[in-house]
Amino acid sequence: MEDSAFLVPLLSVFGLILCSAFFSGSETAITSVSRSRIHKRKMEGNKGAITLSKLREDKERLIGAILLGNNVVNIGASAIATALAIRYVGESGVIYATAVMTVLVLVFAEVLPKTYSVRHAESVAIFVAPIFVLITKVLSPFTNAVQIIVNFVLRMFATAPLESMSGVEALRGAVDMYHEDGDMQKDDRDMLSGILDLEATCVEDIMIHRSDMASLSIDESTTKIVKYIANNLHSRTPIWKDSADNVVGILHTKDLFKAVANHKGDLDKLSIKPLLGKPSYVPETTTLKNQLNEFRANQRHFALVVDEFGSITGLVTLEDIIEEIVGEIEDEHDTPNLTRVRRSKDGAYNVDGDISVRDLNRELDWNLPEGESTTIAGLVLTAAQCVPNVGDIFEVENFMFKVIKKEGAQLTRLQLRRTGDTPVVEPTEEENEEQAP
Repeated sequence: MEDSAFLVPLLSVFGLILCSAFFSGSETAITSVSRSRIHKRKMEGNKGAITLSKLREDKERLIGAILLGNNVVNIGASAIATALAIRYVGESGVIYATAVMTVLVLVFAEVLPKTYSVRHAESVAIFVAPIFVLITKVLSPFTNAVQIIVNFVLRMFATAPLESMSGVEALRGAVDMYHEDGDMQKDDRDMLSGILDLEATCVEDIMIHRSDMASLSIDESTTKIVKYIANNLHSRTPIWKDSADNVVGILHTKDLFKAVANHKGDLDKLSIKPLLGKPSYVPETTTLKNQLNEFRANQRHFALVVDEFGSITGLVTLEDIIEEIVGEIEDEHDTPNLTRVRRSKDGAYNVDGDISVRDLNRELDWNLPEGESTTIAGLVLTAAQCVPNVGDIFEVENFMFKVIKKEGAQLTRLQLRRTGDTPVVEPTEEENEEQAP
């Protein structure tokens, strides 16, 4: 009789510890399992994943049931162990029971099951999901009562609910996290980030500036136009009359050469006007996502960018937008520019002034401010509030800039480094050669 009086409570304690381990492990698995993984398994028809997905729709009720069950079994196990210890050891048994139960609960009911669940979150969560359907139903009266009390207390303290994170923000965070953990290559991170950035990036940030646009006057001779286009290898060229702002059409290289091939006689008698396509205009504040959709919907690859006054500020192509995702695209006719970003022996970087801040951030994994200026030269001009001279040094946030070459008012070559690195040095012989006219 005495054996059963000791054995039954002891087995009850161990049984309750196992229940506590079940609740603890289940809580960790259900809350840490990836939503994307569960969604994938759900789409594959996995019944456990379908059940788990429904359970997670009411997280407050689920977590309430888990915590309620976990606390009940922990308190019950501690109470039985304490009563058993007092019965056989005396009042000092409280100390022994506390010490023993702390170790047992910590190791076997908390750390061990939670560690296992972290390592096998998906399989554990799917396995316990059907069990918790029953548990949440049984404990729902108690969890509902607890939730009413909790909500009442929170309202007393006017606690505002946390703002939910958008899907784009969640994806961006996941991409950055996997890259930092080493599970994702930089190129893959850049491409995925490029897709997510389409909504936040404007056409103005990637357009070819007006000063770099290749355009022609319609009054030029056909021979000169053909020669110019053949040497520049652009697929489309804006054609203007009287003023570069008065674009009368877009000349497609394919249409031009087809007309030239079919023309007989003096080439200058070939009229360019019938070959021109209607120009497409887009505000410089248009997002890349909207412009990409516009290109696709209207089967266009080219658009002129205008400011708020209707003046042409540049042009944007479908290839420009795609390059924001996949990086620079060069064909067999392009001449790779290997000197746009070049690292010197002292650790500084020499860059072209017209390289965009976004491109430099992506290439070097830096965080130069992108909101103020589009190009590196623009960033320096904004900081200087004037046109600096060769040799002038400026600091922008945590970066130092030095002007090493300029043409008129245009900053064509800059040296930059992080603040705290080796100080900016005098130009090398190679850089002095770049400064030479």
